[in-house]
Amino acid sequence: MFAALAILAKSHVANADPPPRNYVGNFLGYNAEPSDYFSIQGEESSGLTAVSGYLEKRVSPDSSFSIFGGMEQYVGLSGNGWNNIELSYKHVVLDLRRYEVLFSVAPSLEIPVGDPEVAETHPRGGADFLYEKGFAELPDSLAPLRAFAIEGDFYWDSKLTGARDDLIYTNAELEYSIEYLTSNEFLRYLTPHLDFDYAQYFSAHRNSPHPYLALTPAIAWINPTFEVNLGVQIALNPASSGSGSVGFVWLVGVSLDQIWKGFGWTPFK
Repeated sequence: MFAALAILAKSHVANADPPPRNYVGNFLGYNAEPSDYFSIQGEESSGLTAVSGYLEKRVSPDSSFSIFGGMEQYVGLSGNGWNNIELSYKHVVLDLRRYEVLFSVAPSLEIPVGDPEVAETHPRGGADFLYEKGFAELPDSLAPLRAFAIEGDFYWDSKLTGARDDLIYTNAELEYSIEYLTSNEFLRYLTPHLDFDYAQYFSAHRNSPHPYLALTPAIAWINPTFEVNLGVQIALNPASSGSGSVGFVWLVGVSLDQIWKGFGWTPFK
């Protein structure tokens, strides 16, 4: 991968204004910017098969509502069935496009409508803090580094009823947009990225006290309309290897307002 990047870097480095950056987001289907977006994503490992869907609709230029849900199938007797539905509202609180900085807050509510074998039986509430930062402001002498970007989120939620059960989750992603290096119509939409995931329950009577740690090298093909994201998730400790030490993760997404312009309508300006 890095050899290919070196070849592309020699072929072309733009000195004009940088192209609009297409951030990858995570394998759940969302990033810091509100959008009109739909995705289907999944995970496959030796112990788990999971598929979920994510739908987001902008209600203003700076905010959106979303719904997320899916199903899981565990190998053996661990359980199979539908997960709960999560509703979320996202709002941009810091937007510095000149420096490619965006920060959003997304309060959420998890509704316990899934199968008890695989889903939480109590409602949960929390908030997600999402960020992204590109490097388009770098000088021409460092032009190849403009292709780098970082994004991720910090998520906290807790049970609203029953025994207290707090979850902390964070994702940090380093990505490299090849569109900054080449004008090739296919290659320019490739974005290799490396994700680091951390999650841990606190005050949980039924969960491991050890943190979940995983690393996901992946590559995305993403343009203003479509996204295909493929990765290999590698468990870094015993707590993250319960369903297998290595798993395959994937996502297929579409920007709905690019397919149908009317979907980009927002009730609030």
